[in-house]
Amino acid sequence: MSVNHELFDKIRNISNLPTLPQVASHLMRMINDPLTSSTDISALVSQDLSLSAKILRLANSAFYGIPHSITNINNAVVILGFKVIHTMVLSLTVFDMFPDDRRKTALFDRRAFWIHSLCCGLAAKMLAFRVKKFTLFDPDEAFCAGLLHDIGKVVMEQYMHEDFHHALETAHKKEIPLFDAEEMELGYTHSDVARHLISGWGLPQEIFTPIIKHHALSEDEEVKDITALCNLADWLCYETGNKINPELISPPLNKECLAMLKLSIEDIEDIKGRLPGELEKSAVYIDIAMK
Repeated sequence: MSVNHELFDKIRNISNLPTLPQVASHLMRMINDPLTSSTDISALVSQDLSLSAKILRLANSAFYGIPHSITNINNAVVILGFKVIHTMVLSLTVFDMFPDDRRKTALFDRRAFWIHSLCCGLAAKMLAFRVKKFTLFDPDEAFCAGLLHDIGKVVMEQYMHEDFHHALETAHKKEIPLFDAEEMELGYTHSDVARHLISGWGLPQEIFTPIIKHHALSEDEEVKDITALCNLADWLCYETGNKINPELISPPLNKECLAMLKLSIEDIEDIKGRLPGELEKSAVYIDIAMK
């Protein structure tokens, strides 16, 4: 039996692996329909009272910096736009799918994981504004791809605990990147697990591909740039100390990504310097999402 079949069997035997809730799944279909109106979006989102409350709190937080109060979901959709609402719904939904179970082990801290994820989303969004190549990145799609890039890790930690912690121990002892330790010890990686989890979510390729390819750049020219962007964003988070375990070493900087996006070392150093401050200002995102 091949490794991929073994992984498929492991995932298939997880009886309570969560699926994307109906609101988020339906919203993704609606976003791509040119006939969808703000009223349609707000009517759908308003069906989930808990999600609506979180969206309003987030919309009125310093994270978005809207100068006046947003009092209802329809206002949020009109003011922030479909893409931002889509990002909010998808990210808040995923946080709910994998809540903080308050388990803090020496190797994995769920809150630290989400902070790393937020950091990667912010870094991806910052990079999207700095890319000199003529590539039209959607900053919110870049943020979403960065935020969800490591979703396979939280699946492994929650449902494949023994395997994941074995890989974490190997990464720590051998002082190698976690991705390499997963391949070495398990024969599969968190990116492989993520592919199984999100394959039925209907995500756009600009979000789907970076999640499963940020450690090995996609060969698909249409999404190669956004994958490179996510790779750099992940590296920046490690370099600024935002990782799931302080002992884990950074994945190597892929200079091919810099060349591909026409970014200089000076560009990267500037973002690296500003990223901790942006993350500190954005901590409210984690606080709202995890409640």
